[in-house]
Amino acid sequence: MELREFISTLEKYGYLRKISHPVNWKYEIGEIVRQNHTQPLLFENIADYPGCRLFTGGFSRIDYLGINLGLKMPVNRKSLLAHLRKGLEKPIESVYVQCCPDCLYKAADEVNLHDLPVPWWNPLDGGRYIGTWHLNITKDPFTGKRNAGVYRMQILGKNQTTVSASEKSHLAMHMKNAERLGKDLEMAMAIGVDEVLVLAAASSVPFGYDEFSFAGALRGEGVKLRQCKEIALEVPLEAEYVIEGKLKCRTRVKDGPYLDYAGKPAINPAAYLFEVRSISSRVDAIFRGMAVGRVGAEDHQLFSILSALNLVDFHGSALRQRVQNFFLRYRMFSLFQLSGRFSAMVKSLKR
Repeated sequence: MELREFISTLEKYGYLRKISHPVNWKYEIGEIVRQNHTQPLLFENIADYPGCRLFTGGFSRIDYLGINLGLKMPVNRKSLLAHLRKGLEKPIESVYVQCCPDCLYKAADEVNLHDLPVPWWNPLDGGRYIGTWHLNITKDPFTGKRNAGVYRMQILGKNQTTVSASEKSHLAMHMKNAERLGKDLEMAMAIGVDEVLVLAAASSVPFGYDEFSFAGALRGEGVKLRQCKEIALEVPLEAEYVIEGKLKCRTRVKDGPYLDYAGKPAINPAAYLFEVRSISSRVDAIFRGMAVGRVGAEDHQLFSILSALNLVDFHGSALRQRVQNFFLRYRMFSLFQLSGRFSAMVKSLKR
């Protein structure tokens, strides 16, 4: 279900809360989200961004995911997980289309990421994070296999961001191969897509497995993809924003601090540098983002679902994996958050 239809459906069910009074993108939006962390919110009056809208909270309860998937309501966790497991067994290939929705296009010399209504989510953050609930799409330079992931991204300037990815992530594997060739790695960022696409992209599926095929199975039909304008990648037709560019070869930058799932500011001193070449947006585009750090917030709900499917990987020790997966499966989110803080403390002591 594309984002606009999902928002309309949530409103019909009486779940959506529209916030039409003026709000500040710096800190205020994030605070409102944390105070209402189980409710979908649509911000319609953002300071400095007349006419722009921002949606968040679409994954904060399993009921909302059930609505997105078209499941019979009320949905229970058992039936939801059964539906998701079937999707893993029978992937559906994507559909490639030539056309794309009417959109606004900005080429390199016009690009300014500050034109997007990106919040400064938390006073503890080091800046504005454009990438919190989105897709990062790359291809392996050797095999051409596609990967869709979710990696946090901080705005550094009008055409630059960080991309913070674990060394064991599939994106990092693609980047290593590109650097072996001495080349930049093309990457597309898609914001404002079907929630199911983010679920699939965040999952720890085997290297080379197409996350869009997994998402297609969950939707019951292939994901419609269109060609990017500047680079040789495909993106979801329905995306509200598409940002195209390249990860710079052998270049690392500081990302953070960023209030992460453990409720503790985290810093990545060796994040990738992403240089933007173009931005496409739908008319009256809706930005999608997420405020983390609150127990039981969207990121915890997502991790809980993926853990139950054996599809979450925090790239830590085997013991850490077992402990955190146990807390997630039984939705012990406070303990899950504490385990993340403990892991961060142990890691810092080893340095």
